[in-house]
Amino acid sequence: MEKEIVLYRTFDSSVEANIVKDVLETNGVPCFLSNEIFSSVLPLTNSSVGAIRLNVFAEDVDKADMILSSTTLPESKE
Repeated sequence: MEKEIVLYRTFDSSVEANIVKDVLETNGVPCFLSNEIFSSVLPLTNSSVGAIRLNVFAEDVDKADMILSSTTLPESKE
């Protein structure tokens, strides 16, 4: 049986996306980024097309929410 993969969050910044990904992976939540290369080649600010996508398994969404709500992440500068 295959696990369902869901879009968890989107980011305009590769740095921010990788920080969140690393926090989740360090805490046992498997995840991966998609659209990262496309967004660096053709940056489309504030566009769902150009956004970097963080994907997780559907069964891990609640765990990811809990981890990120209790973790202080660097503020993004926009």
